[in-house]
Amino acid sequence: MQRLDPPDPSTYTDDQQRIAASIAGTRGSIRGPFGPWLHAPGLADPAQQVGAFLRYGSKMPGNLRELAICTVGQHWQANFEWFAHAPLAIEEGVDAGAIELLRTGNSPAPLTNEEQLVYDLAREILTGGHLSDSSYARGIDALGDELMVELIGICGYYSLISFTLNVFEVPVPDGEDVPFRG
Repeated sequence: MQRLDPPDPSTYTDDQQRIAASIAGTRGSIRGPFGPWLHAPGLADPAQQVGAFLRYGSKMPGNLRELAICTVGQHWQANFEWFAHAPLAIEEGVDAGAIELLRTGNSPAPLTNEEQLVYDLAREILTGGHLSDSSYARGIDALGDELMVELIGICGYYSLISFTLNVFEVPVPDGEDVPFRG
């Protein structure tokens, strides 16, 4: 059972109405972390704008973006995050077998060289909060400054999403598989 349901739309403030319309307009609906976030419009609005940039405005190729998001979701065992993004990773070209290996906590394979690099960098960021000099150099050489900044943003933003989903126990939709059992 979800700990914090979204606010009732009939009680939305003007800010909540505006933010909900923006979320639904970009993403099609208000689900996942966005319902709980609407209780704090001052957080919901800038956070959903960052997410919209990372999902729809980023220069990060889709396969790399979605693999990084799935790496974050798996790290934090965020069921809804995995439900929402694992199919997108496969649609963007990440091997379905690699995504399943990642879900089960194994190193994903097969991956392209760029995918492997993004996975390695994301894991290092998630597990230690830092990148070694050699990892940083590999990332800058392959991705450049802009995509490295975006990768850090993906890891941080989707950690926030995962925390929201996990703390408020946001479930996957009825009838969908639960990727991680706690």
